[in-house]
Amino acid sequence: MEDTAVPVKTASGRLEITDRRHKLGSRQRVLLIAINGAHNVREIREQFHSLGDIDSMLGELAVAELIALVGASAAAQPDKAHAAVAAEAEIPPVPMARQFMNESVVANLGLRAFLFTLKIERCYTKQELTDLLPEYRRMLANALNASAVAAFSARAEALIAKIQLA
Repeated sequence: MEDTAVPVKTASGRLEITDRRHKLGSRQRVLLIAINGAHNVREIREQFHSLGDIDSMLGELAVAELIALVGASAAAQPDKAHAAVAAEAEIPPVPMARQFMNESVVANLGLRAFLFTLKIERCYTKQELTDLLPEYRRMLANALNASAVAAFSARAEALIAKIQLA
């Protein structure tokens, strides 16, 4: 897989986040949610290496037509990158942030994350999710190294930042 290719969610990928039709595993789901058209394959591989074989998961998501890999020459075209980011904005930000936090903890901790996932499911506002971030980081630190925790935390924070205050 080309390091400079940029994965972007397709329309089917955006629907999968809310509809869960493909019965993705938790690690694939975390990866799908994390893809936002702003990072290339190499960056995603580095950030989410704790999930396992990222190239294989990206390949499976591409075969299922949930993502498209935009080549290095096409990635230099701002229209495609902006279209991917704009399309992601169609997904309601609170459920997306909750899903990412939930799925990433489950993917890395399994059943040990059960009580924390219950807390996440009861969050409906930006402030509630923000308040859970320190515990989210602590939970991930039980299974991951500091750079992986920072990568997951940064993505969760970015998703939370998209939430408009009500």
